[in-house]
Amino acid sequence: MESPILNLQERLQKLIDQYTADKKAMDELKIQYARLREENVQLMSQIEDYSKLLSDTEGNLKNLQIEHDKLQGAHNDMQNMLFGIESFADDAIKKIDGIFPKLEDSE
Repeated sequence: MESPILNLQERLQKLIDQYTADKKAMDELKIQYARLREENVQLMSQIEDYSKLLSDTEGNLKNLQIEHDKLQGAHNDMQNMLFGIESFADDAIKKIDGIFPKLEDSE
């Protein structure tokens, strides 16, 4: 027959063992928490860097689109000028061709 004191001692030992196991698990969780927290800080920093880079890239893209539009406008203006010059040249050639037959006829 077990005495109440032995029974109490066994229960206390179980509680101490459980406390020790829980304390060890808690310490491991604290270490894991600290590691995960550091990883989270690094990830947040990377996200901020990426966001800044994305913002800069979007700004550069917008500037390049504006520059493209300006160059496209200049290209269109130059094409129109070229068409005007071609038209002027065609008229000049027709006038020259009109003069030469008259000179050839007079000879």
